[in-house]
Amino acid sequence: MAFRSFHAYMLLAVFVVAAGCASNSYRSVQGGVVAVGKMRVTLGSGWKQAPSAELPEKLSTSKVFSRSGLEYDRLILVADVANGAAIFRDAGTAGLPVFRANMSEKEIGDFVAQSLQAVLWDGAAMLAASNARPHGFTGIPGFRFELEADVLGAADYRGMAGGFVDDDKLYVTIFLAESPGYYEKHRQAADEAIESTVLTIKTIRMN
Repeated sequence: MAFRSFHAYMLLAVFVVAAGCASNSYRSVQGGVVAVGKMRVTLGSGWKQAPSAELPEKLSTSKVFSRSGLEYDRLILVADVANGAAIFRDAGTAGLPVFRANMSEKEIGDFVAQSLQAVLWDGAAMLAASNARPHGFTGIPGFRFELEADVLGAADYRGMAGGFVDDDKLYVTIFLAESPGYYEKHRQAADEAIESTVLTIKTIRMN
């Protein structure tokens, strides 16, 4: 089982049993703007919002979506991660890395990879970020990078992410999926979602 916290096989059983229960079933997204804190992401049709009861841990302001099921792919929208805070909270994992507002693109990529590795796999994977680079989002300077996970005894995972820092807070959209297979299948839809990431209101500081 690749993902400790997603309970891959149990998730399928729970989904079938709870198909009629709104609190325990996926909610289809018809396409449109999804709000997460001050961040907005435009999703095309085909995404389903994951039920909160099935998410691995409580995330800081966030929402999680999937196209084929959380055991195969997931799009994680994270907003408002403050300077000195971890992406995940109440994760039951000691020593989680914390975000620093002065991080470089590479340091943010490593921070996101280390955060995901700490809570998604039970010591059975190595998740690394690569090709971190500057990237603009509708006039906001930001970053993009790729992710790759070598999972012991299971399918490997690939991913990509993009976001920005505003008012010393991190906003990032992350896609992870089993590869080969689901990453390649959903890559375009995920890339479009990442590229659509914007802020509702840009923080302007007056000197």
